[in-house]
Amino acid sequence: MKSKLLILVLSLLLLVVIAANSSLDEFKPVKVFKPNTKIGNLDLGGVEWNQGYSTLISKLNNPIYLYLSDKSRGVTLKEIGFDIDRDKLEKLAQNCRPKKWRIFCQNTSNEVIDPSLALTINNWILGQFLGSIENDIQYLAKNTVVSFEDYTFRAVTPGSKIEVDKNMFLDKNRVINWLTSDDNQIKLHITSSETKDEQKRATEQVINKVGFSLLIKYGRNPIYIPAERIKAFISVVEKDSLTYGKLNDYEINRYLDELDLKYKKEDVLVIRSAAVDAIKRALLFRATNYEINTAVILPLEGKPKTNGEMADVYLEVNKSQQRLYKFEHGKLVKTYIISTGLTWETPPGEFVVLGKEKMAISYQDDWYMPNYLPIGTVYGYRFGFHSIPYHLDAAGNIYSRDSNTMGSPATGGCIQLTQDDSLELFDWAKIGTPVYIYE
Repeated sequence: MKSKLLILVLSLLLLVVIAANSSLDEFKPVKVFKPNTKIGNLDLGGVEWNQGYSTLISKLNNPIYLYLSDKSRGVTLKEIGFDIDRDKLEKLAQNCRPKKWRIFCQNTSNEVIDPSLALTINNWILGQFLGSIENDIQYLAKNTVVSFEDYTFRAVTPGSKIEVDKNMFLDKNRVINWLTSDDNQIKLHITSSETKDEQKRATEQVINKVGFSLLIKYGRNPIYIPAERIKAFISVVEKDSLTYGKLNDYEINRYLDELDLKYKKEDVLVIRSAAVDAIKRALLFRATNYEINTAVILPLEGKPKTNGEMADVYLEVNKSQQRLYKFEHGKLVKTYIISTGLTWETPPGEFVVLGKEKMAISYQDDWYMPNYLPIGTVYGYRFGFHSIPYHLDAAGNIYSRDSNTMGSPATGGCIQLTQDDSLELFDWAKIGTPVYIYE
């Protein structure tokens, strides 16, 4: 009995000492998440409840980008019907005191709660959103679907209906991973109402359409890849019960081996992987009825053509390399990967930066071009440097050009850079900065 009393007295003395050496705030109780509490990739164990709740709400309001192969749409999970249930989240916590040492802790609830239950879904809001997405992507029922990730394409039977796979949004664990992951790029999965045989015949027709000669440039040498070789570049594959055309690296490399024997020189060295990708991208564009009016330039290894003495500061564009070189005071200070003209060729010559526009709109299809630096005209229209462009439709949806096009011709004559590179160039360039464009 005396020993228990002694322990009690010592405990009280300890608390008095702690209180005397601590602020009142440190002695107050604090609500924290129970040990080993995890929601997706987010470890909340021991985190103060208010802080953890704020983190989840913040992530709900962070943008995610739902994309197909060539278009994306920015939304937040909050906007499309997802939320956090405070009551459920409360049951994952415990009250501890004092705040600083958390010696005595008691659960806020004895109920065992699956952390995924803290995420709620408003099915009506989600349904409305998915319905709007499906309306937006019905163009896929009229156009070939291409993927720049695995370089495949497939046709859709005319009259078929395209639907979004709703199950990917109803799977709470998957949504929680979106919520708590740093990756905000989410690929949409779609289904079609067409039959397997109908879709196969439609894809075979597209393969035949793609299989005609293609003009490329190996250094300064224009070369037509004959139709029979183009057809050899395309394999027919089955994936997810659908028929696809797949562009074959092996056959394209075989063809480039033959060209190397004839055209390869010390100062004309094709970057093989980039050259293969350039050909594959051009054929994917062709599969979607995208008209290519210029040769596909095979990117070359090498140095800039100038030596830094053209001006105090200037830019050099090398189309065959798909590179932009930035010079300052006689030294090369930065090299950028770019995309020059595909549907219209970027003209060679000497130009200067004519202006600086944070946002410009293209002459066709209302493409928005951030960080625009006009330098001249091509076929009567302005051209210049800009970021990867995007299109805003009547419903306010954003569709951007695929970033995988960087390093290969992809534009209507302008010189495209990544978002970060275009901003850096925009801030650096001055009106009057010389620009030299070489084949």
